[in-house]
Amino acid sequence: MTLLLVSLAVFNIPVALTGAGVALPGVAEAFHPSTQLLQWVVVGYNVMFASLMLAFGTLADRVGRRRIFRFGITLFGVAAAVATFAPSIIVLDIARAVGGIGASAALTAGSTLVAARFHGPARVRAFGLFGTALGAGLAFGPLISGVMVSAVGWRGVFAVPAAVGLLVAVLSPLLSESRNPTAQRLDWPGTLTFSTGLFLFIFALVEGPAFGWASPLVLGSFAGFAALMALFWVAEKHQRAPMFDLSLLRHSRFMGISATAMALAFSLLPLLVLLPTYFSAVEGYSALHSGGILVLFTTPMLLMPLFATHMSRLMPLRTQLAGAMTLVAAGMAWLSVIGPGVGLGTLAGPLLLAGFGYGVTLAVLDGAAVSSVELDRAGMAAGMFNAFRLTADTAAAAVGGSLLISITAARLAGKVASPDKVTEDLNGGVRTTLPAASEAFTGALHVVIWIGAALALATVPVLLRTLRPHVQAGRLVAASAPHAQEAREADLAT
Repeated sequence: MTLLLVSLAVFNIPVALTGAGVALPGVAEAFHPSTQLLQWVVVGYNVMFASLMLAFGTLADRVGRRRIFRFGITLFGVAAAVATFAPSIIVLDIARAVGGIGASAALTAGSTLVAARFHGPARVRAFGLFGTALGAGLAFGPLISGVMVSAVGWRGVFAVPAAVGLLVAVLSPLLSESRNPTAQRLDWPGTLTFSTGLFLFIFALVEGPAFGWASPLVLGSFAGFAALMALFWVAEKHQRAPMFDLSLLRHSRFMGISATAMALAFSLLPLLVLLPTYFSAVEGYSALHSGGILVLFTTPMLLMPLFATHMSRLMPLRTQLAGAMTLVAAGMAWLSVIGPGVGLGTLAGPLLLAGFGYGVTLAVLDGAAVSSVELDRAGMAAGMFNAFRLTADTAAAAVGGSLLISITAARLAGKVASPDKVTEDLNGGVRTTLPAASEAFTGALHVVIWIGAALALATVPVLLRTLRPHVQAGRLVAASAPHAQEAREADLAT
């Protein structure tokens, strides 16, 4: 029962993430919001999700993992239900942010429930199913959302996660409670400075195109972010039980793997959000059509983990990861063929190639991060790794959207009567009949794609350097996380 309920929740959470991109054109048509308010439908969920994971990990250990899981999945379900019936864009944005808080609590507590319930080889198998559920949510989220938009409209995208989340919440009392009797108190200074600083950073990125990058509000937000990160650093150095073990930042293997996860976010997450809008605005595709195209990219993410763990026995970890990132970079670069009138046959190759590369990383990246440090630091390494990855996911969505808006508006200046209005319509997925608008939007998307390809390629030499064989087997972590044993065997083969 534990694995079933947690897997349902884990499947549900990425559906709510990737599905939002498919819903954006419908949301824009319903509320006619500003570009920035529309972005917060995605970014608000992400920023709350990313900033609170470590805090909820500590709370789950201290007050009870089932209790935090039930709180999280209930909050997630209620927030998704409010989003389903939201009467305005403001209510929708707030509901999505609250849903991100619930998702953070549910995912963090759910993973620790599984770890407490299963041991030895059974734990590895359980976390394999955990990862498969997460990958399936990413893979089929756009298609499920496309079906719902076509059947009942954009509100259906939030109704499905609401129904599943509330069902899991009702059944959650069937789970066994567990806690860590030696758990430390919550690191309030670290939590507040990190969460607030991350919010200010994302706020500045999202609102920059509207207020101007040199405006006092945007510059003040960036300055506030820098000040809070400095305070966070000081607070963590003086905490007995810090949220971040800053000494891990000097661990080259751990940081190389974390950098790879962050590059993946900047390479791929914007496409899950931006491509549905592009297909709607430039090609006039329905949400179902857009979701179907994205399945070419997301399905390999579900299939490749089944094969990648066996590949670990045939090639060194650094070769496997470097090869995967090369595939991602090549697929992203190839995707620059996208343009008005380009058919499915042209897009299939780059989407599949990038998806295969990303699928390999899903299989081994988490286990490699945890197995790169000593056993007694594995929990902290796992928390920091996920914090890095989710923070990058949040920043990637904000940066990608802001670049798309700023570059499109700049390219339309002098070519149309109201470049800001046309840009706002394009970002809302409104179909354009102006060739200049299609060309500008396509050019802006190309810039985002090429940045993603460059970041993915830049990680290849980093991986080859930082994953050189210099860690003794006795210091590696045992198989306490999904695929950790395979990652260890591959590491020893380097």
